[in-house]
Amino acid sequence: MELIDISVPQQVADNLYLVRGETNALFPHCHTYLFDEDVLIAFDPQCGINALQEALQELGSDISNINYIFNTHFHFDHSGSNNVIKQKSGAEIYIHEIDSVAIAHLEEYVKRYGMTMTDESLESEWKKFLKNFGFKEVQPDHTFQDGDILPGGFEVIHTPGHAPGHSCFYKSESKILISGDIDLKSIWFGNLSSSVADYLNSIEKLKKFDIELMLPSHSEPISNNISQMLELYQQHLINRAEKIYNLIPEGPHTLGELAEIVFKSYPEKKKKRLQTRQTQFMFHFAKITTLNYLNYLESSEKLIKESINGEDSWQRT
Repeated sequence: MELIDISVPQQVADNLYLVRGETNALFPHCHTYLFDEDVLIAFDPQCGINALQEALQELGSDISNINYIFNTHFHFDHSGSNNVIKQKSGAEIYIHEIDSVAIAHLEEYVKRYGMTMTDESLESEWKKFLKNFGFKEVQPDHTFQDGDILPGGFEVIHTPGHAPGHSCFYKSESKILISGDIDLKSIWFGNLSSSVADYLNSIEKLKKFDIELMLPSHSEPISNNISQMLELYQQHLINRAEKIYNLIPEGPHTLGELAEIVFKSYPEKKKKRLQTRQTQFMFHFAKITTLNYLNYLESSEKLIKESINGEDSWQRT
C-alpha cells in the first residue's frame, strides 16, 4: 500500500487543494481544504499546524497569507486552530451564526455536549481534555446564514443535524461541495445539540444540488454516483433508527438502560475502537447518541416518553 505524504497538498480542482489531516484525519484533526485564487481561504484548518504550514510552503505561500477561515461547524476537530492562525495571519473567521457562540465561549461549547447528564464530574474532565488539546476561545469576525455568498464565490448551504450550525460550501460553476462532516460514510450524534431529523432533512436538501465533487472532512473526495450515495446514506440513517427501535424491549425504559442495550449491539470492532479513543467519554457519547435517536423515534410517533419517578422513560407506542 502506497503511503501518502500528508505534507504535499493534493489538487482536487482549479485553485482548490486538499491538505490531509494528521492522525489520519481523526479527532482532534480533519482534512483542510485551501482555495487559492484572488484570496487564500482555509476551510476547517484543523489538519494540524505543521501539516498546514508545510502544504502552504509547497504552494509557495505561508500561514500568514491566509485571508479567511471558513468553519463548517463548531467542533474542535474543525475549529481548534482558528486562534493560532488568526494570530499569525489576521485571517477573518466565518461560521454559521448558531455555532458562533460555541467557538467564542468554552462554557457554551461544553454545554452542547450535555456531560452533566451522565456524570457531574465529566464536564470538568471534558474542559481539561479540550484545554490540553489547545482549545482557546476565539470571536468570529463574521457569521453567515443559509444562502449567503462568501468571499471566493462559495454559497452557504445550512445543513444542521451533526451540529446545529453545520454548513456546507457550494461552488456552483464547478459543482463542488465542501461538505464537512456529511461524508456519506460515518454518522456521529454524540452531541446534545445534534438532531437525527435535521440530519435527514439536510441530506434531502443536498439532493437538490448538482454536485460533481464532494469534499468531506474525514474521508476521501467523492466524484462518482453522488446523488445515489446521498440516497443510500439517508436510507442508512433511517435503517439505523429502525434497528434501535427494534432493540427496545416492551415496557418503559430509561435512557441509561436503552443506551446499554444499544451499546451491547455494536460489533466488537466498533466497541474496541470507541474504547481506545476518548475512553472516559465513550459511554457518554453512546448515551447521547441513543438519546438523539430516541428523540427522532418519538417525533416519528413510534415512541412515547413519560416521566417515571422523576426520570424520563421511553416505550413503544
